[in-house]
Amino acid sequence: MFISTKYSGYNRHSEQSAAGYFLILMQPDTYTSVKYPQYKAECAICGKLSSEHEGKFISDSCSEHGIVARLRQRARLQVETTNEDLIESFVAGCAQCEAIQKLKDAAGCQFFIAQSNSYPLRAIVRYVRMRQLGHFMMGSARVNGHSLTLSGSYGSDGLPMSVSDEVYEAGVELPAELYTLWANGGGWNSAGTEAGHMREWAKQTFPKPSKTQKGEQNAYRY
Repeated sequence: MFISTKYSGYNRHSEQSAAGYFLILMQPDTYTSVKYPQYKAECAICGKLSSEHEGKFISDSCSEHGIVARLRQRARLQVETTNEDLIESFVAGCAQCEAIQKLKDAAGCQFFIAQSNSYPLRAIVRYVRMRQLGHFMMGSARVNGHSLTLSGSYGSDGLPMSVSDEVYEAGVELPAELYTLWANGGGWNSAGTEAGHMREWAKQTFPKPSKTQKGEQNAYRY
C-alpha cells in the first residue's frame, strides 16, 4: 500500500502506473525457515515432545466394529461408503472394543499432533514503482539484498508476504491494535477499512529518507 506517491496515473501505453513509498506486510516463510518453524516441538494435546510419543501408536481395531471391518462389510454388500464409516467406533458391551479402549486410555495420545506456530506480522517501507499487469498492479522491492515481487496492497493483494528470515527480521512488528483492525478490515484483494490507520502508523514509524547532502540521509516528514 502506498503511503505517499511521487506520481500516479497512466503511462503512454494506457497502463496504470504509480511510484512512491510502499508499506509491505511480512510473515516468515515457515516452510523453509529454520528460525521460525511452522510447527511447535510439543504435542498440541498433551504437551509432550514427538520423541515421547514413539511406540505408543495403537493400530488395533475391533474385528467387528472397527473401520476396516465396516469397510469390508460395505464392499461385500456393495453399499456406498460414507464419512461416518471412516471414524473409529466404540461399542459398549463388545469385549474387543472395551479391551482396545483400555489400552488406548493407558497409552495417552496415540498420535503426535504438532501445534501450529504463529508469528507477529512485521512491516517495512520501500520506494516502489508499480505498473498494471492484467488486472493487477505489480512491482518489486529490495530488502537486505533480497528482491521481492509485489502485487497489490501490502505486497500480496491485501495479505502479508511470506519472506526469508533476513527480510522478516528487517521489519518492524505491527502493533496488536493494527493487526486487529487489519484482520477485521474487510479487505478483499486490497486494503480494508484499516488503510488510513496503517498509513498514518507507517509514516510515523518509517520516516522518509531525503538526501540533504551527497551521501547523507536524514528523516523528513511525508
